[in-house]
Amino acid sequence: MNIRKITTIALASLAIGASAFAAAHSPIAQRQAAMKAVGGQMRTLGGMAQGKIAYDDFAVISALEIMRDAVATARPLFPAGSDMGEETRAKPGIWAADSDFDARMGQLLGSLDAAIAAEPADLASFRPLFGAVAGGCRGCHEKYRAPEN
Repeated sequence: MNIRKITTIALASLAIGASAFAAAHSPIAQRQAAMKAVGGQMRTLGGMAQGKIAYDDFAVISALEIMRDAVATARPLFPAGSDMGEETRAKPGIWAADSDFDARMGQLLGSLDAAIAAEPADLASFRPLFGAVAGGCRGCHEKYRAPEN
């Protein structure tokens, strides 16, 4: 087994472990752990999309699957009132009556499912799929996530 596959498996195990640990905590802690797992995978995938990291189709599918599981885990973890009690960067608009947050999370899951199903074998086929996933992340962050202090 090559070092990239070992590293990918180790990172996946770490993300799953972090999610399990967070399960004993509040919805805020749970969703933050899930979103950190997504962010970690986005750094890897973004590096590949930009050509800074060598393209590896196994690592891409693994990262997309980790992201998909993390987003599916986080999606229901925004119940009303979960904006209070702990530090969170979630904007109050998530809980507004006219919020499209859940629909955006659904669209992100759809983009992740499509990217996984496409099984991109090379950088050229991966880039547009990554663009759709990254656009879904960016759209939610711009509307529903406050900047870091």
